[in-house]
Amino acid sequence: MIFDLEDVYARDRGVRGPRPRPLAGVEYWIVGELVDSSIQTINPPWRLIVQRNPSGYHVFYGEVELANGEHRTQIAAGTYAVRVEGELYQHVERQDVVLPELATPYSFDLEPGFRYPFPRESSLSKGRGTTLLRGGVHQRDGSGIAGVTVEVTQASYTYSTDATGQWVLVFPDDVTDSDLTVRFVWPDRPPTEVDGVPLIQGRDNSLMQTALRGWVLTEDGVPLRGATVEVVGQAGMVKTRGDGAWFYYFDPTTLEQTVDIEFVLPDGRNLIASSILVRPRATVVVPTIRFS
Repeated sequence: MIFDLEDVYARDRGVRGPRPRPLAGVEYWIVGELVDSSIQTINPPWRLIVQRNPSGYHVFYGEVELANGEHRTQIAAGTYAVRVEGELYQHVERQDVVLPELATPYSFDLEPGFRYPFPRESSLSKGRGTTLLRGGVHQRDGSGIAGVTVEVTQASYTYSTDATGQWVLVFPDDVTDSDLTVRFVWPDRPPTEVDGVPLIQGRDNSLMQTALRGWVLTEDGVPLRGATVEVVGQAGMVKTRGDGAWFYYFDPTTLEQTVDIEFVLPDGRNLIASSILVRPRATVVVPTIRFS
């Protein structure tokens, strides 16, 4: 089997030749198999052992590595779902890869990920760089949410988040300063939109997720781990980490408001911080909570 990978960002800008290859290594995974007209998940997935030839294609000769490190060289003929992953790129998947297939290369377009080394300069004058918008989508406790599609309709690439929740949107060089509407398509609930997001041409812009953070300590400054932190009137709660720190993330559409926060230790003692201001698209540091 032959794989043909191209860097979409470089190709669209006409740099690094007509068929720009990935800037860094990638891995191939068989994540599913077509059975009775539907893809059945293979979990854990199998890693394909590939070799890159002088023309920049990756060639697969039938050897895979299983989760336990065992190598297998006999894979049943069939149709498989193959995912390509790379540190600098978003994951991309095809569900029509036929084994064995020796003649026709399978093409994958690699769109830049949040770690992609975007050039500091663009085709614009006055030293302006690439126009980007960055952000993240997080659970209440700050862990990332995978599988969220982020987009500005008809204005940029789309982005599908991985487990880090981080994302970056890339805009054409001729985009103008404007206020955008950023749309989030969630894997488990209806889409939401954030209006009035400022974009400055030639800059690395950001859209922060609304959050609170702070610390829970003893009077002597010893961190208290495992304390429960709950915003009164909001669903969900978080717990303090080993250093007593905590994060509480809100939905991207959250408006400015004041909230009360209750802190409960494992032994049942509690304190309340009242009238804490929540500022949209910012992280507000809550005064340190100290238990006697």
